Amino acid sequence: MSAAQHLLDQVQSLARIAALEADPAAYAERLAGELGDAPTLAALEARDARLRDALAQLDTMIERAARIRFDHALADDTSLPAATRKVFATTIVAYTDRLDLLAARAQDAAARGGSTYPADVAYRIADAARATLTLRLAIRAPVLELVRQLAGAAAPIADRIARDRTLDEPTRRRWSAARRDLETLANEPAGISAAPMPVRLATWPDQLDDPDPGREPTFADMIELD
Repeated sequence: MSAAQHLLDQVQSLARIAALEADPAAYAERLAGELGDAPTLAALEARDARLRDALAQLDTMIERAARIRFDHALADDTSLPAATRKVFATTIVAYTDRLDLLAARAQDAAARGGSTYPADVAYRIADAARATLTLRLAIRAPVLELVRQLAGAAAPIADRIARDRTLDEPTRRRWSAARRDLETLANEPAGISAAPMPVRLATWPDQLDDPDPGREPTFADMIELD
Protein backbone atom coordinates (compact mmCIF):
# COMPACT_ATOMS: atom_id res chain seq x y z
CA MET A 1 0.00 0.00 0.00
CA SER A 2 1.27 3.45 -0.86
CA ALA A 3 1.96 6.05 1.81
CA ALA A 4 -0.62 8.37 0.27
CA GLN A 5 -3.32 5.69 0.30
CA HIS A 6 -2.42 4.72 3.87
CA LEU A 7 -2.99 8.32 4.97
CA LEU A 8 -6.55 8.18 3.65
CA ASP A 9 -7.24 4.69 4.94
CA GLN A 10 -6.43 5.87 8.46
CA VAL A 11 -9.45 8.16 8.44
CA GLN A 12 -11.80 6.10 10.59
CA SER A 13 -12.57 8.60 13.36
CA LEU A 14 -13.11 12.28 14.09
CA ALA A 15 -9.56 12.48 15.42
CA ARG A 16 -8.13 11.29 12.09
CA ILE A 17 -10.35 13.73 10.22
CA ALA A 18 -9.01 16.53 12.41
CA ALA A 19 -5.44 15.43 11.68
CA LEU A 20 -6.06 15.77 7.95
CA GLU A 21 -7.67 19.16 8.47
CA ALA A 22 -4.51 20.28 10.24
CA ASP A 23 -2.29 19.24 7.31
CA PRO A 24 -4.38 18.99 4.13
CA ALA A 25 -1.33 19.14 1.86
CA ALA A 26 0.12 15.92 3.30
CA TYR A 27 -1.75 13.73 0.82
CA ALA A 28 -0.40 15.53 -2.24
CA GLU A 29 3.10 15.59 -0.76
CA ARG A 30 3.11 11.83 -0.24
CA LEU A 31 1.63 11.28 -3.67
CA ALA A 32 4.31 13.43 -5.32
CA GLY A 33 6.99 11.32 -3.66
CA GLU A 34 5.54 8.19 -5.23
CA LEU A 35 5.49 9.46 -8.81
CA GLY A 36 8.47 8.97 -11.07
CA ASP A 37 9.55 10.49 -14.36
CA ALA A 38 7.45 9.84 -17.45
CA PRO A 39 9.77 9.81 -20.50
CA THR A 40 7.48 7.61 -22.62
CA LEU A 41 3.81 7.70 -23.55
CA ALA A 42 3.23 4.53 -21.56
CA ALA A 43 4.82 6.13 -18.50
CA LEU A 44 2.76 9.31 -19.00
CA GLU A 45 -0.42 7.25 -19.19
CA ALA A 46 0.54 5.28 -16.07
CA ARG A 47 1.26 8.45 -14.11
CA ASP A 48 -1.96 10.00 -15.32
CA ALA A 49 -3.88 6.93 -14.15
CA ARG A 50 -2.21 7.14 -10.74
CA LEU A 51 -3.24 10.78 -10.36
CA ARG A 52 -6.81 10.08 -11.49
CA ASP A 53 -7.02 7.22 -9.01
CA ALA A 54 -5.65 9.45 -6.25
CA LEU A 55 -8.52 11.89 -6.78
CA ALA A 56 -11.03 9.03 -6.78
CA GLN A 57 -9.54 7.62 -3.57
CA LEU A 58 -9.87 11.05 -1.99
CA ASP A 59 -13.59 11.11 -2.73
CA THR A 60 -13.97 7.62 -1.28
CA MET A 61 -12.38 8.87 1.94
CA ILE A 62 -14.60 11.95 1.92
CA GLU A 63 -17.70 9.74 1.76
CA ARG A 64 -16.43 7.83 4.79
CA ALA A 65 -15.64 11.07 6.64
CA ALA A 66 -19.15 12.34 5.90
CA ARG A 67 -20.67 9.19 7.37
CA ILE A 68 -18.56 9.56 10.52
CA ARG A 69 -19.57 13.20 10.90
CA PHE A 70 -23.26 12.54 10.25
CA ASP A 71 -23.34 9.77 12.85
CA HIS A 72 -21.58 12.00 15.37
CA ALA A 73 -23.83 14.99 14.66
CA LEU A 74 -26.97 12.88 15.14
CA ALA A 75 -25.75 10.63 17.94
CA ASP A 76 -28.73 11.67 20.06
CA ASP A 77 -31.31 11.59 17.25
CA THR A 78 -32.81 8.54 15.57
CA SER A 79 -35.25 10.28 13.25
CA LEU A 80 -32.84 10.07 10.31
CA PRO A 81 -32.33 6.33 9.64
CA ALA A 82 -28.83 4.95 9.21
CA ALA A 83 -29.65 4.01 5.62
CA THR A 84 -30.56 7.62 4.83
CA ARG A 85 -27.38 8.93 6.43
CA LYS A 86 -25.41 6.45 4.32
CA VAL A 87 -27.08 7.67 1.13
CA PHE A 88 -26.30 11.29 2.02
CA ALA A 89 -22.68 10.33 2.74
CA THR A 90 -22.11 8.34 -0.45
CA THR A 91 -23.53 11.21 -2.53
CA ILE A 92 -21.84 14.00 -0.56
CA VAL A 93 -19.72 15.23 -3.48
CA ALA A 94 -22.87 15.79 -5.55
CA TYR A 95 -23.99 18.34 -2.94
CA THR A 96 -21.00 20.61 -3.49
CA ASP A 97 -22.50 24.11 -3.80
CA ARG A 98 -25.95 22.54 -3.18
CA LEU A 99 -26.09 22.25 0.59
CA ASP A 100 -29.52 23.86 0.63
CA LEU A 101 -30.84 20.86 -1.31
CA LEU A 102 -29.19 18.45 1.13
CA ALA A 103 -30.70 20.34 4.07
CA ALA A 104 -34.16 20.24 2.52
CA ARG A 105 -33.94 16.50 1.91
CA ALA A 106 -32.62 15.88 5.42
CA GLN A 107 -35.46 17.92 6.91
CA ASP A 108 -38.07 16.00 4.94
CA ALA A 109 -36.55 12.66 5.92
CA ALA A 110 -36.33 13.67 9.59
CA ALA A 111 -39.97 14.78 9.59
CA ARG A 112 -41.02 11.44 8.14
CA GLY A 113 -38.88 9.77 10.80
CA GLY A 114 -40.82 11.50 13.57
CA SER A 115 -38.37 14.22 14.55
CA THR A 116 -39.75 16.90 16.83
CA TYR A 117 -37.32 19.42 15.32
CA PRO A 118 -36.61 18.35 11.74
CA ALA A 119 -35.09 21.74 10.93
CA ASP A 120 -32.46 21.13 13.60
CA VAL A 121 -31.62 17.76 12.06
CA ALA A 122 -31.27 19.46 8.69
CA TYR A 123 -28.95 22.08 10.18
CA ARG A 124 -26.70 19.43 11.74
CA ILE A 125 -26.47 17.46 8.50
CA ALA A 126 -25.71 20.55 6.41
CA ASP A 127 -23.12 21.75 8.91
CA ALA A 128 -21.34 18.39 8.93
CA ALA A 129 -21.49 18.24 5.13
CA ARG A 130 -20.06 21.74 4.83
CA ALA A 131 -17.08 20.84 6.99
CA THR A 132 -16.50 17.65 5.04
CA LEU A 133 -16.65 19.35 1.64
CA THR A 134 -14.33 22.07 2.89
CA LEU A 135 -11.84 19.35 3.81
CA ARG A 136 -12.21 17.81 0.35
CA LEU A 137 -11.41 21.12 -1.29
CA ALA A 138 -8.39 21.66 0.97
CA ILE A 139 -6.91 18.24 0.13
CA ARG A 140 -7.92 18.25 -3.54
CA ALA A 141 -6.38 21.64 -4.37
CA PRO A 142 -2.74 20.54 -3.79
CA VAL A 143 -3.33 17.37 -5.81
CA LEU A 144 -4.68 19.40 -8.73
CA GLU A 145 -1.70 21.72 -8.40
CA LEU A 146 0.54 18.66 -8.68
CA VAL A 147 -1.32 17.65 -11.84
CA ARG A 148 -0.82 21.16 -13.23
CA GLN A 149 2.89 21.23 -12.48
CA LEU A 150 3.58 17.79 -13.93
CA ALA A 151 1.58 18.50 -17.08
CA GLY A 152 3.27 21.87 -17.53
CA ALA A 153 6.71 20.28 -17.24
CA ALA A 154 5.89 17.42 -19.61
CA ALA A 155 4.23 19.47 -22.36
CA PRO A 156 7.47 20.96 -23.80
CA ILE A 157 9.03 17.49 -23.87
CA ALA A 158 6.03 16.12 -25.72
CA ASP A 159 6.21 19.05 -28.13
CA ARG A 160 9.88 18.37 -28.89
CA ILE A 161 9.23 14.69 -29.57
CA ALA A 162 6.18 15.47 -31.71
CA ARG A 163 8.38 17.67 -33.93
CA ASP A 164 11.24 15.20 -34.24
CA ARG A 165 11.30 14.22 -37.91
CA THR A 166 13.60 11.26 -37.18
CA LEU A 167 10.57 9.52 -35.67
CA ASP A 168 7.84 7.85 -37.68
CA GLU A 169 4.67 9.84 -38.29
CA PRO A 170 2.30 7.70 -36.17
CA THR A 171 4.58 8.20 -33.16
CA ARG A 172 4.78 11.95 -33.77
CA ARG A 173 1.01 12.18 -34.11
CA ARG A 174 0.50 10.42 -30.77
CA TRP A 175 2.96 12.76 -29.09
CA SER A 176 1.20 15.74 -30.66
CA ALA A 177 -2.06 14.62 -29.06
CA ALA A 178 -0.22 14.11 -25.77
CA ARG A 179 1.24 17.61 -25.98
CA ARG A 180 -2.20 19.15 -26.51
CA ASP A 181 -3.67 17.12 -23.68
CA LEU A 182 -0.86 18.11 -21.31
CA GLU A 183 -1.25 21.78 -22.19
CA THR A 184 -4.95 21.50 -21.42
CA LEU A 185 -4.25 19.89 -18.04
CA ALA A 186 -1.72 22.61 -17.23
CA ASN A 187 -4.59 25.10 -17.56
CA GLU A 188 -7.45 22.95 -16.28
CA PRO A 189 -6.01 20.15 -14.11
CA ALA A 190 -9.45 18.95 -12.96
CA GLY A 191 -9.93 17.69 -16.51
CA ILE A 192 -7.77 14.70 -15.63
CA SER A 193 -10.85 13.06 -14.12
CA ALA A 194 -12.85 13.29 -17.34
CA ALA A 195 -11.46 10.03 -18.77
CA PRO A 196 -8.29 7.91 -18.86
CA MET A 197 -5.48 9.51 -20.82
CA PRO A 198 -5.68 7.10 -23.80
CA VAL A 199 -9.36 7.95 -24.16
CA ARG A 200 -8.67 11.67 -23.96
CA LEU A 201 -5.88 11.41 -26.55
CA ALA A 202 -8.21 9.64 -28.96
CA THR A 203 -10.55 12.64 -28.92
CA TRP A 204 -7.90 15.02 -30.27
CA PRO A 205 -7.94 15.59 -34.06
CA ASP A 206 -5.13 13.78 -35.86
CA GLN A 207 -2.27 16.24 -36.29
CA LEU A 208 1.35 16.15 -37.46
CA ASP A 209 3.25 19.06 -35.94
CA ASP A 210 5.81 20.91 -38.08
CA PRO A 211 9.43 20.03 -37.31
CA ASP A 212 11.38 22.52 -35.24
CA PRO A 213 12.69 25.06 -37.79
CA GLY A 214 15.68 25.82 -35.61
CA ARG A 215 17.03 22.26 -35.61
CA GLU A 216 19.93 21.39 -37.85
CA PRO A 217 19.08 18.60 -40.32
CA THR A 218 20.60 15.23 -39.48
CA PHE A 219 22.12 12.70 -41.85
CA ALA A 220 18.87 10.73 -41.61
CA ASP A 221 16.97 13.85 -42.65
CA MET A 222 19.17 14.27 -45.72
CA ILE A 223 18.58 10.67 -46.75
CA GLU A 224 14.85 11.21 -46.33
CA LEU A 225 15.00 14.31 -48.59
CA ASP A 226 16.81 12.33 -51.28
